[in-house]
Amino acid sequence: MTMQDDDDRRAANKQLVLAMWHDVIDGRNIEAAAKYIAPDYIQHSPGVGQGLAALIAFLRTEFPDAQPLEPGTYPLTQFEFVIAEGDLVQLMFRRTLPAGKDPTAVDVWWYDTYRVRDGKIVEHWDSAHA
Repeated sequence: MTMQDDDDRRAANKQLVLAMWHDVIDGRNIEAAAKYIAPDYIQHSPGVGQGLAALIAFLRTEFPDAQPLEPGTYPLTQFEFVIAEGDLVQLMFRRTLPAGKDPTAVDVWWYDTYRVRDGKIVEHWDSAHA
């Protein structure tokens, strides 16, 4: 494999992960998850089961009554970094959240890392830190 092949693969992996996020998460198109995510998807987030079906069930609880939004009619998550190395893609973004009962908001950094194999997302890790 040449260096160009590696660059092309990393770019394709980034494009896949971003398309999934913008379509499924931002666009609330939960059923579209199957276009991007393998059936035997491995999930490392506590409280979310293993496999695509478990992820879809989780997303339905996160976005109850969600209907797919028309592309171009909703805001897209703005990522600070999208990093690809080998078969991994990491997204990093900031959200401002309430600080408990304190009326002051706090910036929280979110990290989502995905493993891509054969054009599908096969594994996921995430964390959030203030």
